[in-house]
Amino acid sequence: MKSDSVILEIRKKEQTIKDLEHILALLSWDQETGMPGAAASGRARQMGLIQDQLTEHLRDERWPHWLEVLQSIQNIEVQRWGQLLQRRYREYQLLPPDFMTRFVESSSMARDSWLKSREADDFGLFAPDLKQLVFLLKERCECLGYEDEPYDALLDLYEPGMKASVLEKLFDQLQKELSSLIDKAIRPFEHTDCFSGNRIPIDIQKKISLRVLQDMGYDFKAGRLDYSVHPFTSTLGAYDIRVTTAFDENDFFNGLFSTIHEGGHGLYEQNLPPQWHGTVVSEACSLGFHESQSRLWENIIGRSRPFCLYLKNLINQEMPDLDVHEDRMFHQMNKVERSLIRVDADEMTYNLHIILRFRLERALINGEIQVENLPELWNQELFNLLGLKNESDRLGVLQDIHWSCGDMGYFPTYTLGNMFSAQIWKQVKHDIHDVDQLIEKGQFQEIQCWLKDHVHSRAALLTSTEMMHELSGSDPDTSFFIDYLKDKQRQLNG
Repeated sequence: MKSDSVILEIRKKEQTIKDLEHILALLSWDQETGMPGAAASGRARQMGLIQDQLTEHLRDERWPHWLEVLQSIQNIEVQRWGQLLQRRYREYQLLPPDFMTRFVESSSMARDSWLKSREADDFGLFAPDLKQLVFLLKERCECLGYEDEPYDALLDLYEPGMKASVLEKLFDQLQKELSSLIDKAIRPFEHTDCFSGNRIPIDIQKKISLRVLQDMGYDFKAGRLDYSVHPFTSTLGAYDIRVTTAFDENDFFNGLFSTIHEGGHGLYEQNLPPQWHGTVVSEACSLGFHESQSRLWENIIGRSRPFCLYLKNLINQEMPDLDVHEDRMFHQMNKVERSLIRVDADEMTYNLHIILRFRLERALINGEIQVENLPELWNQELFNLLGLKNESDRLGVLQDIHWSCGDMGYFPTYTLGNMFSAQIWKQVKHDIHDVDQLIEKGQFQEIQCWLKDHVHSRAALLTSTEMMHELSGSDPDTSFFIDYLKDKQRQLNG
């Protein structure tokens, strides 16, 4: 009976913590979608106030006793719950009481200066705020501790157990494989415009995006689609999962794939196990796994040949007179080219953009480079990896929002997500033999049910490595992703 009462106390405390986190997420969502620019300092103060309350709850003196009780219960899921709570409690015990408040306020202000700096194409306007965030991130690393290097402490926040040395080996291997593939894949395509010069109006793009999300299984009773400069997904409650996208009348696929990508994130959040709602268990096992879901929908399904037929039919329902070339569409959405912007990059070159960011932020946190040198070092690394020259801060070091949020250690999860998605998809194709025919018809229910049963419902009960073993029988492995890319190129050349 004692353990039952403790569990009730913990569930009540965790729900309060989750509610505060969701309030923070709502304030952040508003900041990105509609907040007036002059409100930045007030918003930073508000977010700091909520963070103060979060910290107070996570430093409650009853946690050691509660955690001891959970670990004494002979139930695998309850003990895993206790391990996750112990990890969270430990972080807040090791950090100074005011650290997270300082961090939230600084990142809120940095986000505002990043926007101004980006608009002015001048890194110097952002540099002071980024210096402050880097200072705080280094403090965080020292407080949390690490075995090999400071950057590992940040990686562990997003991909538990991951080490920079492991990523370095994976990324070096990927870079070698990708460099060879990219050289062979880059070639001029004639007549790649599948719309023959026509444009898809924004209002029709919105209709198509809403329809695709609906067909994917995204629940609009528990979410909505909004618009932001940098598309993202926000969890504002167990049944309030919001996605954003951005449309461009001159680039139909940019908005479409942003929608599908965020929809993949949204589906993961909407299908986490309800019996664990309000707890740390009802979260993704890692950010890399979360990214695997968005990448699986955006790239493996969304850029497939079967998806082109489905999409062609959707477009023709809205624009019956538009002559859509299905084969050209497949080539257009899979064209490989070296480009400056990460979010616009194709499946092959995208990971080189991630390797660039990984190397720079790792060196920054480990004290090997300084904030002032980032633009120059960015452009050097860009040339080394992609052979491109860049003289614009806006198109270079300022193009991503992540560093202004203090999210260093986050970027590698994108490439891990690409790797995981290819590994997962191999098992999906093994289990669902007519998967291509289902995609052609826009019948995604069986795919989504498979993902819900094998990935989403497992939530954080397993680590990402344990999940991969359960799904594919092996550790995370670059070979699945490379094989997937090679098969895509064979289809394009066929």
